[in-house]
Amino acid sequence: MASRRRRKSDEADAQEVEVELGALQSIEDPYENPEQREWLAKQFESLTTEMVVLTPSEWAESKRYLPPAVTAMPGYYRFDVAPYIKEIVDCLSVDSPIREVSVMKGVQLAFTVGVLENAIGYFIEHVKTAPMMLVTADAELAKLRMESYVTPMLQFSGLDHLIRSSDEKNTRKTGKTDKKIEWVGGGYLVPFGAQNANKLRSLSVQILLNDEIDGWPDVVGKDGDPVKLVRDRTSAYEGSRKIVDGSTPTIKGQSKIEARFLQGDQRYYFVNCLKCGHSQTLRWSRKHPVTGIRTGIVWELDEHGQVVPDSVRYLCEQCGHAHSNDDKTRLLDPECGAEWRATATPANPDHRSYHINALYSPVGMKTWLACVYEWREAWDDERGIPKDFGKLQVFYNNVLGETFELQGEKVKFQQVSSHRRQCYRSGEIPNTWAQKFCGSKVLVLVCTVDVHADNLAVAVWGWCRDRRVVLIEYTRLWGTTSQLDDTGTWGALSSLIEQREYRSDDGKQYRISMTLVDSGYQADVVYNFSALYESGVFPVKGQAQSQSASIKEFHAFKTPQGPTAYGITVDMYKDRWAPALRRNWDGQSEQPAGFFNAPIDTTDDQLKELTVEVKREKREPRTNRLIGWEWFRPSGAKNELWDLLIYSNAALDLIAHDLCRNTYAMEFVNWTFFYDEAEKGLFFEG
Repeated sequence: MASRRRRKSDEADAQEVEVELGALQSIEDPYENPEQREWLAKQFESLTTEMVVLTPSEWAESKRYLPPAVTAMPGYYRFDVAPYIKEIVDCLSVDSPIREVSVMKGVQLAFTVGVLENAIGYFIEHVKTAPMMLVTADAELAKLRMESYVTPMLQFSGLDHLIRSSDEKNTRKTGKTDKKIEWVGGGYLVPFGAQNANKLRSLSVQILLNDEIDGWPDVVGKDGDPVKLVRDRTSAYEGSRKIVDGSTPTIKGQSKIEARFLQGDQRYYFVNCLKCGHSQTLRWSRKHPVTGIRTGIVWELDEHGQVVPDSVRYLCEQCGHAHSNDDKTRLLDPECGAEWRATATPANPDHRSYHINALYSPVGMKTWLACVYEWREAWDDERGIPKDFGKLQVFYNNVLGETFELQGEKVKFQQVSSHRRQCYRSGEIPNTWAQKFCGSKVLVLVCTVDVHADNLAVAVWGWCRDRRVVLIEYTRLWGTTSQLDDTGTWGALSSLIEQREYRSDDGKQYRISMTLVDSGYQADVVYNFSALYESGVFPVKGQAQSQSASIKEFHAFKTPQGPTAYGITVDMYKDRWAPALRRNWDGQSEQPAGFFNAPIDTTDDQLKELTVEVKREKREPRTNRLIGWEWFRPSGAKNELWDLLIYSNAALDLIAHDLCRNTYAMEFVNWTFFYDEAEKGLFFEG
């Protein structure tokens, strides 16, 4: 029975085959139809036995073209120019286990082109499906980034044809707007400003590119830190997300990128000396604490104190071999041993962090010579003090790629106390000593006054050549300052101005040539007091910035009572005198220009009034953005002598301005002419 069933089954199968063959014979041969034949060929061609995965660096070198409009080195993208970028961007490869990349950097290091733009192009063409977000400090900057960099990248790298709206039924949609770029495969890129990070709640992205995060506000409305807000948008892709934080750092302890760098594995780019092969990082000029040998960036000065351009070199820390700026091409080359090295254990194993300074900037971009020029604008090597704190921070941030540490530029009492002179006491004018060490005898006396509720702080100053100043007398006039008829304050000040004569040790006789009275307190009383004098007595008010375009130090204005008053840009003078008070003098040679001297009997408490103010950063309250610097006095600290010194320098400038500009109709203050005229006895007798 079983075998019979098999025969019946075989017969049935044969009948079914005959039916199927007949049906196939009735179908048109696909190879006889050209359209069907072409369609089948494409289907076979699309079949593959392997998946090709490119790294971002491989994609970039095969696709990227840099037009002249966006770079000084146009052409097809090559990592030979900035080889240190390659490892960083390859962390964004789809098969890389790295999830977070933090880059603390200087300027002109090809980070934007090499990392951010390459990442965008890579995910558009190679990955296709990833939702992305590019976040900058504000929406306008994000829009500018898209228009000036991303759009040209798409055009010149041949990616325009991939930009397509996800709504393919609507032919009017191109896939590119100010707010979003969409492409074939379903991926998209949203440019955003950190100030609007609180509007991102409904958005979820896999790739997050955060640009210049130190320029972001600390908080956004009531929603908190924008860095955390945008990171939360990647939560749905925790196992595959890529987060890039890149920025030039700002203030130590407040820098967002420094915090991210320290959480990572803290990688530095090591290069090998071209002579001895010693491995090292490129660092700024430094001196060995024991041997005194200088290595790193060095330079020479000509007879005029200017940098000799061809002298700038990088000295190996091991053998001292001098590398030129053009040697950077070989120094940075991985084939010559250059490589990234981790120096710390990261908080998370999938977090890499990189630090690189502008000394690594490729040949053809920022040079070592340019770095030296920036350093010398910010720092006085001869005296070892800052020239300009704002420029010094820019150098640390932009060139060194390091945070700037605010230590509080406070003058120490030990530094100020060394300015006492044994050759004279309060009320005396030491012309014999001044002629020997200050470039001239005392040429002019000025008086400055600080007003308080129960006293006037009064200082008399003698000025010698090249802004060398001698404190002649510092006293307090006690009484009420709210009434002009008080004999202890305003009456005593009038007597000082009108009647007091000072005689120097060489027989010269001096009267006070100009008096400046601070009107920050009891302004109306100060204005009324000054109105009693036809000239020589002026109210002054300290201010942060001058309102005059031609004269930075001061500007004139009329008081309600009629007399002229002056607004004094006190921070400019404080920047000048704080370094001068720290400066040493050997007591044997001529004093440096702009030097301070006090009588031997000046008390410690009086000198301490020169030391209480600290220079600190000034920030915009809403965004916490650094907008400048300011001098700060702690609450309750006495700084009267400091203010009086500042106003006395302003008095000297006003006198010189009046003589040169008004009396002699000069276009500018000629200080040599002024001192020569003053030395003839213009402001003293005998």
